[in-house]
Amino acid sequence: MTKNRYRLLVVIALILLYLSLKIDPAFDLIPYPYQMRLPKPLEGEMTVLLCFIVLGWVAGFYGCMRFRPWAPALNLVTAACGLLFIAGNNMLSIESSWAQVLDFLANASAGLVLMLPYFNDKVRKMFWPEPD
Repeated sequence: MTKNRYRLLVVIALILLYLSLKIDPAFDLIPYPYQMRLPKPLEGEMTVLLCFIVLGWVAGFYGCMRFRPWAPALNLVTAACGLLFIAGNNMLSIESSWAQVLDFLANASAGLVLMLPYFNDKVRKMFWPEPD
């Protein structure tokens, strides 16, 4: 795994996520009232958590593209906070099968982005180079 391939994997995860969010409205696969809705408005602490998730996600993306040593840990914390947000809000999402396939591929590639720095020696050395 080279640096450019890892960066490509990060970008592919983002593109697939974007496509999975935009495919249903673009092709009218699901009627509008049923697309990506929250069952209740966000309250104060969930709004703050969502802001932290978005900021952590942007910083984690930057860190992965520049191979900063703090990026893998930040990505794990951001992913855990994202799961907490989804579970705490009872998120409801109605998607077409095309959006589900793209979402699955986006989650699989994002999982690789999270996993590789910890389990692949080449990628680990990109983030945490050994001193000479």
